[in-house]
Amino acid sequence: MENNVIKYKTFSLTPIITNGKPGELIDLDLKNICLKNEIPFTISKFFYLNELNSELSRGNHSNTNASEILICLKGSFEIKLHDGIEEKLFKLNKNDAIYINKNIWISYYNFNDCIIMAFVNIIVNDKTSCYNFNDFISNNHNNPK
Repeated sequence: MENNVIKYKTFSLTPIITNGKPGELIDLDLKNICLKNEIPFTISKFFYLNELNSELSRGNHSNTNASEILICLKGSFEIKLHDGIEEKLFKLNKNDAIYINKNIWISYYNFNDCIIMAFVNIIVNDKTSCYNFNDFISNNHNNPK
């Protein structure tokens, strides 16, 4: 049923307690994370972003055939998602994550000493994207889900 498709979903990762040892241990078993959070996702590629300029933005596109999970490993950032009808704003802090289904406009910005890990469900070279917001809106208006 198309109405039950998850467009985006935020969740947090819980550090594993390692008694007497410094630092945090975060389990990135994406299969279990996705099952626990009821996210339909299989990883094909991952990468991370760092050294992000707080005065600039990233993303500013829609993946027409790829879903992704973004995890804030350090610091914080804000993300704006648009499904062609409505816009949602989120702030991700350390250990927060967001699943973003295909065909959602993504912009992330206001980086505060952050590192972002990204998991994509297809090989990046096979990914098709829309980089013009007006085209994205027009395509979603002409092809309602």
